[in-house]
Amino acid sequence: MFVLVSVLGGVLVAGLAVPAAGIGAELAKSSANALGAIPKEIETPPPAEGSTVYMADGAVLTNFFDQNRAYVPLSEISPWMKQAQLAVEDQRFYEHGALDLRGTLRALVRTSSGNTQGGSTLSQQYVKLALIDKALSDNDEAALAAAYERTFARKLLELRYAIALEEKLSKDDILERYLNLSYYGAGAYGVEAAAKRYFGTTAKELTLAQSAMLAGLVRNPSTSDPISFEKIALERRNNVLDVLWSQRNTTEVWHFTSPITKAQFDEAKATGFDRALVTETPHGCYASEFQNLCTVVETILLQMPSLGPDHESRRKALYRGGLTIHTEIDPRTQRAAQEAVSNYVHPTDPAIGLMVMIQPGTGLILGLAQSRPNIGNNPGETFLNYAMEREIGKTNGFFGGSTYKMFTLAAAINKGYPTNRSYDAPRSKDWSGETFLNCEGPYKVPSGGKGWTVTNAGGAGDFDMYSGTRRSVNNFFVALEQDVGVCDTVRMAETLGLKLQGKTVEEAANYPSFTLGAAESSPVSLANAYATLAARGMRCDPILLKSVVNKQGKEFEVPSANCQQVIAPEVADRINDVMRGPFNGGTAARSRIPGYDIAGKTGTDGKNTKAIWLVGYTPQLAGAAMIGIDATHPQFEGRNYDSLQLQGLRIRDGKYRLSGSSGSEAGVGIWLPAMRVALEGMEKGRFNDPTKVEQPNVDVPSCSGMGLNACRDTLRAAGFGTSISRVENSRAEGTFLGIRPSGRAPQYSTIRLLVSSGPKPTPTPKPDPTPTPAAAKPPAKPGGDEA
Repeated sequence: MFVLVSVLGGVLVAGLAVPAAGIGAELAKSSANALGAIPKEIETPPPAEGSTVYMADGAVLTNFFDQNRAYVPLSEISPWMKQAQLAVEDQRFYEHGALDLRGTLRALVRTSSGNTQGGSTLSQQYVKLALIDKALSDNDEAALAAAYERTFARKLLELRYAIALEEKLSKDDILERYLNLSYYGAGAYGVEAAAKRYFGTTAKELTLAQSAMLAGLVRNPSTSDPISFEKIALERRNNVLDVLWSQRNTTEVWHFTSPITKAQFDEAKATGFDRALVTETPHGCYASEFQNLCTVVETILLQMPSLGPDHESRRKALYRGGLTIHTEIDPRTQRAAQEAVSNYVHPTDPAIGLMVMIQPGTGLILGLAQSRPNIGNNPGETFLNYAMEREIGKTNGFFGGSTYKMFTLAAAINKGYPTNRSYDAPRSKDWSGETFLNCEGPYKVPSGGKGWTVTNAGGAGDFDMYSGTRRSVNNFFVALEQDVGVCDTVRMAETLGLKLQGKTVEEAANYPSFTLGAAESSPVSLANAYATLAARGMRCDPILLKSVVNKQGKEFEVPSANCQQVIAPEVADRINDVMRGPFNGGTAARSRIPGYDIAGKTGTDGKNTKAIWLVGYTPQLAGAAMIGIDATHPQFEGRNYDSLQLQGLRIRDGKYRLSGSSGSEAGVGIWLPAMRVALEGMEKGRFNDPTKVEQPNVDVPSCSGMGLNACRDTLRAAGFGTSISRVENSRAEGTFLGIRPSGRAPQYSTIRLLVSSGPKPTPTPKPDPTPTPAAAKPPAKPGGDEA
C-alpha cells in the first residue's frame, strides 16, 4: 500500500506540473493547456437563477426558471448552514488548499482499484457542479457526460481547475458559490430556495436542525428530500448532527459558530419535520393566475433582441439569468375583463369572447382577457391568444365589421371634409360598376353575377357624418369611402394603429367593402387604433413590459411604445365628437356609463355574422369587446366557413342562443361590465370640443349639358360630395334638372343633384257635400202594385 500511495502521489504531482506527461491519452484530451486556464463559468457566479415577473401592483405574475434558485451572499446564509455543510463535505476547507492530500490520495487509491469514491475538496466539488451547470445551460450532452465521469483523469482535471480557482477566489467566495449552486432536492437549487421549499423561511434564518437536514441532502438529493423521503432525510440530518457533535472539541474547524452544545444537539435531534411549512414556488405560465396573458408576456420576452441574438440565448436569459421583470398589467382591470368575458362566453363554447383595454397616450395594455384563459390541450384550453398579433398570439385575427367605419370617417375629416357632408343613402343599393380609388388609381366594382349590393340596417334617407355614424348607415359610409378613396381609408387605419392580418394596405384597398369591416385584424390593434383617437391623435404601440433588470443592475431594452402624433389633435377632436353618437342615442346607447364621456362604435361583419364588436373609449381608457366564431370548434367539423354564423349559435354550455347583436351582446354582455369596473377611480375626463372650421368658398364646376352621372363624377373630382334631392317638376320623373348650390360653395361641402320626381299630380276633385234630392216616386199602377 505504501508503494502504491507513493506511485500515485508521484503521478499526481507530475499531472499537476506537466499536464500531458505521464497521464496518458485520456488526460491529454481532457486537461487544460495551462494550470491557470480556468473556464470563465467556474470563476463567475452561476447563471442559473430564475426570473420573476411582477404586475403593476407588485404582485407576482409568475416565475420562470429551469432551476429554482435565488442567489444570496454568504452573509445572508445562516452560520449553522455554513458550518453544517463544511462538517460533512470538507471540515478542513479553510486549512488546506485546493488539494487535501490525505482525502485525495485515499480516493485515488480506491478509484484505481475500481471502487470509485469521493474525497474531493469543496473547491473540487464546486468545479464539478459548475461544469455540470454549464453543460446543462448549453444543452451540451457530451460536456454533461464528461462532467459526470468518475475517472482518474477527470479527478485530476477538476483538481487542476480547483487549484486555479483558489488562486483567483477567496475561500468565502467559493463556499458562497457552492451553497448557491448545490441541489437540495424537490426542485430546490441553492440554500435560499431550499430554505423556502422545505421550511418556509430564508437561508439566513435556518435553524441548526434545518441546516443539518439540508447539509445531509447534498450527496443524494433526489432520494432523500424530506417531502418524499422523510425518514431518510431525518436519518441523514441526525448523521450530520452526529458529525458536528464529534467535531465539538476540534476548535479549528468552527469558523461560523461556537461549537455545538449538548442542549443544542439534543434539541435539534428531537425536532421533527413540519410539513405545514413546505411551500411551492409557482413557476411558468401554468402557475399564473392569468395563464394566457402570461404566455403573451413570455413570448414578448423571448422576442426581445436585448436578451440575446436568438431564441435559445433569450430563453437562457429568461430561465437562468435571474431577471426582475416589471409589467404594466393592472390585476384589478385584468380581473374585471376576465370576469366579464368568462361570465358571457364559456371556454368550451363554439365562439371566442375577448376584452382588450388600453391606456390612451401610453399604449399600456391594462386588460387582455379571453374566454379560454387557461393554457393546455384539453377542451376549453388553448395556447393561442386570440387578441394579439399573429407573431405573438398565433391566430389570424377577426373581421372588424362596422368598427372600420371610423377609419373612413377619420380619413374624410383628416382630408378636410366637413362633418355636415351628407349623402343620400337608400336602404339598399347595388354598387356594381361604381368607381372607387385604390392605391393605384380609379377602378370599377365588377358588374354581373351577384354584384355588390349593400343594405342598411339603420334606415334610409339623407345622412351626414353625425347621423350616419350614430345609426351606422352602411350606404352612407360606402358613399363617403368612394369620395375619400379606399386606399386613403386603409392607410388611415394603419396610421391610427390597425394591424391587418394576411393583407397589405395595397391589397386591402382593392375592396370597397373595407369600410364595412371586410378585412381581418388583431383585436388589440383595433382597440389601440381607437385609443389613438382618445389620445387626440397620439399613437402608441401596445406594450406590456415596463422594465427588465438582471442581478447586476443591467437594464435590458424592452419594446417601446414609440408614441408619436399621427393626426392633428384638432382632427381627432372632430372625429371624437362624431364618434360620441353611437353612445348617445345610437347603436351603443345601452352601454352608456353615467358620468363618463364615451365615444366608440359597434360592429357586425355582415349577414352571416362571424364577429360582433363594441369598441368604446373615454379620454382615459379604450376597450374593445368581441364575440367571434371559432371555426376550429369540433361542432363545425366539415362545415364550410362561409356558412358559419353567430346568429342562433348556442353559448354558455348551450344555455343561451346568440342573436348576433353587437350592442346587446358584445356591448352590454362584455364591454359594459368590464369597463364599468375598470373606470372606477379614474378621472371622468371629457373630450375636447371640436374647433369650428370655416371652409373656404370655391368654384363649383358647371354641369351644364351633363347627365346625372357625369355631373356627379365632375363634382366628386372637385372634392364635393353629392346627394340626390327629388323635386316636383313638369319634366318626366328621373330627369336631371341641375345642381344646388351652383357658382361657389364651401370646399368639400355637399352639392345637391336635383332630379325630377315628375309633375305635381292633378288633384282628384272632391265630392260635392250637398246631398242629392231623392227622386220622386212614379204614380202607382192601378191596383196599387209598384212597377
